[in-house]
Amino acid sequence: MVEGRFGTGETAQTLEATLTLEDTWLIVRDRSGVILYRGSNNKASLSSRLGKTPRTVTFDRDSPSQTFETDNHAGIEAVVTGQGGTRGFLHKLESNLGLVACATALTLGFAIWLAVYAVPAGVKSIALALPDAFLNNAGTHTLYLLDNTYLAPSELSSEDKARIRRMLTPHFEHQSQFLYFRSWIPNAFALPNGSIVVTDELIQLAENDEELIAIVYHELGHVAQRHLIRRTLQDSALLIGLFLLTGDLGGADFLSGVTVTLADLAYSREFEREADFHALAALIASGISKDHYRNILLKLDAWYADNSDGIGNSLSPLKYLSTHPQTSERIEAIDAY
Repeated sequence: MVEGRFGTGETAQTLEATLTLEDTWLIVRDRSGVILYRGSNNKASLSSRLGKTPRTVTFDRDSPSQTFETDNHAGIEAVVTGQGGTRGFLHKLESNLGLVACATALTLGFAIWLAVYAVPAGVKSIALALPDAFLNNAGTHTLYLLDNTYLAPSELSSEDKARIRRMLTPHFEHQSQFLYFRSWIPNAFALPNGSIVVTDELIQLAENDEELIAIVYHELGHVAQRHLIRRTLQDSALLIGLFLLTGDLGGADFLSGVTVTLADLAYSREFEREADFHALAALIASGISKDHYRNILLKLDAWYADNSDGIGNSLSPLKYLSTHPQTSERIEAIDAY
């Protein structure tokens, strides 16, 4: 006799009941012994075992309305005879530590491959094919969010802004690209639509116009490869992929931490190297010494080193805008270019 819950199929309510096998008949009785169901064992089916998940007996495969559910795995398997495959593959996998370890390793390996190779390759094709209208809307929305979180209005005079615009905009690749001035920390970054935001603090840090031009060329490299859009799509795709892989984002903390970290390290560095090479090629084509780029990178590195305590974690939401390889690596690449 197995204790459990009987579902009549007429309502969602279940009744406390017992199930017994008498000859070839499955009989369900309530607590008082009244028979609630009597049917042939040959027509019944038992759900596969999976951990501690309750087992369900469906009394008629052709009309699966009446059911019996129990947590007594051994008891129900003894009562419902001739039900092959009740100890299914998932239960065997769950009960075998070796298979669990193997499946975990395969899942982790697939997740890493997905994050480091498959997703970035796919989103690159998508990002390069996005229409200008989409990029313009994304650029406007991004600047709006930044203006309401981190950026403050520029304090440069109208004359200084006009001079810097005259100096920088000829180096832009498209007439639709704009130059915006804001106040924050020494930084410059590209919006999805190709426009560039330059901060007052970066302008103050630069000793000459050529250093600003070098930084703008770097940001235009991000624009050419659509790095920001690719990174945004990549992060979204990773979350969706992990959900499809694990079925539960809440339980995917370890996997998501490992894969997103690997992707962050690999592709932040790759994006920055691509933008650096773009800047170096543009500087040489314009007849500007690459030393100006070298010098402004060293100044930025020194500023961030001196002010890291004051900044704290305030930059974390914009990590993708300023995550760079070590400055020493970049300087070596500049010298070797």
